[in-house]
Amino acid sequence: MRDLLAAVSAAVVLAGCAGTPGAPLKTENLFFDGAAGGAETVADYDALVLKSDGAEIYGQILIPDRSFGAGRPCVLMFHGFAGFGRFDDVGQALCRAGCVVLIPHHRGAWGSQGKYTVSNCVQDAVNLVRHVQSPGFRKKYHIDPNAVFLVGHSMGGNTVLNAAVRAPGVRGIVMLAPCDIGTMYRQMPKDKMKYFMIDNGLGALRTDGFEAVYADLARYAAEYAFPQAAVKLKNIHLLLIIGEWDTCISNDLLKAFFVAARGNRTLLSCSRRSYRSRHGLMGVRTQVSRDIAEFILESTR
Repeated sequence: MRDLLAAVSAAVVLAGCAGTPGAPLKTENLFFDGAAGGAETVADYDALVLKSDGAEIYGQILIPDRSFGAGRPCVLMFHGFAGFGRFDDVGQALCRAGCVVLIPHHRGAWGSQGKYTVSNCVQDAVNLVRHVQSPGFRKKYHIDPNAVFLVGHSMGGNTVLNAAVRAPGVRGIVMLAPCDIGTMYRQMPKDKMKYFMIDNGLGALRTDGFEAVYADLARYAAEYAFPQAAVKLKNIHLLLIIGEWDTCISNDLLKAFFVAARGNRTLLSCSRRSYRSRHGLMGVRTQVSRDIAEFILESTR
């Protein structure tokens, strides 16, 4: 099986960014630990500590081994509401393939400072994009600032879509079982929204209570709604991944979004994958990792 993956990979290895030879992704490494070249070149991780509008947010930076050279793609992975669902396994796979991967915790979530709101999540993502595009980060982690990708699960799908509208230079976004919270706000009575948030972990977040989170959502719902946001995207690639048996988020809400995205002539590409899985995409993470890696390769031709 390993030989087969290597053979398939050899046919699709491309530069990590257009115009940057010497930074190839190695898709054969997605699920294979290569031999360490030495203490100075082995893969590693750093702590992520970033001021986001005055509040420190925390996470980790996954660093591929030095064999990948400069011009590496950079992937920012954003959790959903309230951050229980993790995709660290996908991040580790992408790192083994040659991506620098950041996995942050939003304001008010899992030890990060500040208060959790939907708009703060979007702004956290915008601030992180600016951070990784900065000269200091580019030099330290050898990334290509023109090969920045945003990946978000559930509420993180709202985060990456709306951050990409506001942050110039994002190469592509991957939305994993995304939550169109803007459209949900317009369709769901307030008492049901409260139950939805409490049931999905509101109490695990540092907030000023449901009313404050709901008021923030009310302010931004119209512009965050997926069909409205989709037409504002410009010059990026988009990949939508859904679970066929998702009972947490209605896939019906995503139909209008995908139609709007496909109709946006400024998108460089727009594709969709559906798996026989539930909201957490458990049981298909290997294929999800492969699809995201291939999406990055295709987007950086």
